[in-house]
Amino acid sequence: MLTLQKLWSMLTPAQHRSVIFLLGLMLIGMVLEIIGLGLVFPILTLITNDNLASDYPILEPWLDRLGNPDQGELVIFAMLVFLGVVLIKVLFLSFLTWQQSNFTLKVNTNLSLRLFTLYLRQPYAFHLQRNSAELIRNAMGQVGGLVGAITSCMMIATESLVLLGILALMCFVEPVGTFSVAGIFGLTSLGYYHFTKKRMNRWGEEYQHHEGLRIQYLQEGLGAAKDIKLLGREKEFIDRYQVHSLGSARISKNELLLRTFPRFGLELLAVTGITLLVFLMITQDRSMDSLVATLGLFTAATFRVMPSVSRLLAAIQAVRFSLPVVHNLRKEFCLIKDVKPQKEYSPLPLKKALVLENVSFQYPSAESLVLKEISISIKQGESIGFIGSTGAGKSTLVDIILGLLVPISGVVKVDGVNIQTNPRGWQDQIGYVPQTIFLADDTIRRNVAFGLSDNQVKDAVIWGSLRSAQLEQFVKGLPEGLDTQIGEGGVRLSGGQRQRVGIARALYHNPSVLVLDEATSSLDLITEGDFMDAVSALKGDKTLIIVAHRLTTVEHCDYLFKFENGKIVEEGKSSILLSKKP
Repeated sequence: MLTLQKLWSMLTPAQHRSVIFLLGLMLIGMVLEIIGLGLVFPILTLITNDNLASDYPILEPWLDRLGNPDQGELVIFAMLVFLGVVLIKVLFLSFLTWQQSNFTLKVNTNLSLRLFTLYLRQPYAFHLQRNSAELIRNAMGQVGGLVGAITSCMMIATESLVLLGILALMCFVEPVGTFSVAGIFGLTSLGYYHFTKKRMNRWGEEYQHHEGLRIQYLQEGLGAAKDIKLLGREKEFIDRYQVHSLGSARISKNELLLRTFPRFGLELLAVTGITLLVFLMITQDRSMDSLVATLGLFTAATFRVMPSVSRLLAAIQAVRFSLPVVHNLRKEFCLIKDVKPQKEYSPLPLKKALVLENVSFQYPSAESLVLKEISISIKQGESIGFIGSTGAGKSTLVDIILGLLVPISGVVKVDGVNIQTNPRGWQDQIGYVPQTIFLADDTIRRNVAFGLSDNQVKDAVIWGSLRSAQLEQFVKGLPEGLDTQIGEGGVRLSGGQRQRVGIARALYHNPSVLVLDEATSSLDLITEGDFMDAVSALKGDKTLIIVAHRLTTVEHCDYLFKFENGKIVEEGKSSILLSKKP
């Protein structure tokens, strides 16, 4: 019941209505199943009894209205009615199956989209703490498992209704035999369920563990292909991936075997049940005509019940196997707050000064402060540099200035306005160039106008951005120009060209502030010099914030701040600060 509540809570109100509609269709399907099966008994009675009117006086008025047909005509009429009912049942159940498939596919798409949206809207700090392989597994693999659990629950509901209807019909015809046969099936199924319950739970948890690591090693192996080849570590990564692939396959095999096993055992139970029924009917001195009709009905019912019981048990085991998925995704939807995007906002351009007042920051998992009471004032149009050793807090401060991280104390203001009151308005004014540029396996056009649809892209703006990044002539010299494919991660470009594409992307929306976070650390001195020439050309027009290790990167800055252990230990004009001996 708790599992059903969790599944129900993850569905939308519209999906709740769809479930209720499907349950109504299932109920109609059960009625059609019972009618179709119930017609077997009168048909067999017609075939085995040639004195229908005398044995069943209640039918005499109906036979008179039909012109007292002979036995053959009655059998043909009954078979035509039976054929009509079966045809209606088949068409209706096909419609029901189509509705169920349509529902599960929509739920799969909706849940995956909702989870992806939820992850993408989370604060930047969330992504610093979570493994992307885990998030991919949740949004793709686990959503599929969750939909499988929903499908299994619907299967349980469908087959349970059919079994209850058949049981009621059998009780009406032969109560003693019905309870005997039902007892055999019920006790055996209950024993099977208890035998497999713990195994399914354990296998479900192990399967999700293996799948998560399988995706992680796949990502790492393909993402670090160059390093792996250089180090000759292909075998190590292949072996790691193989361990968890085999683990997933082994569990899938065991789970599938356990789910299909009842089908074989039910055949033996069916024959045992029918044999017991014949024995009971003979001991009751039943006539042979009655015995044949009843036995025919029970035989038809038994072979209709067998696949239903098999599917019911398989569905129950599938739900047990999916419990870890249900619990995990329910936890994701509950623990992760859906942060709605800021729809209405006004631009927050830097016209006077960007001011940081006593800003301190500590990562959620850290024990000490990363930044300690940082106070900085940056005037519009200035070029300032952050220098210092690795781990001094420079990049963290940049993330706070970008509005991605929220300080635990202190405030960041633009012209006197706290940026956290209008983060989207501020971030629209920023162009950001990180140390490692993310470049999609796409064209130069789509990488510069990153994230925009084709009808939103303006080529004139792209060319202007490329011109400012000193990449215009290079792109114009390419045979396909802006439509040139640059490969995954920009592998078809040089290091300097990749960084300049990053600058062009940052400049595409004409920001008032340009932030370079270790953007030249991976470049050689000559390439860095050319790159910084492109940046220096923007000086005065844009407010520049440059984070660097190399002092040559910040030598053209107006003002420098030196960081150490989360504090500003020295600041001043770059000409003065750089002239000091280290």
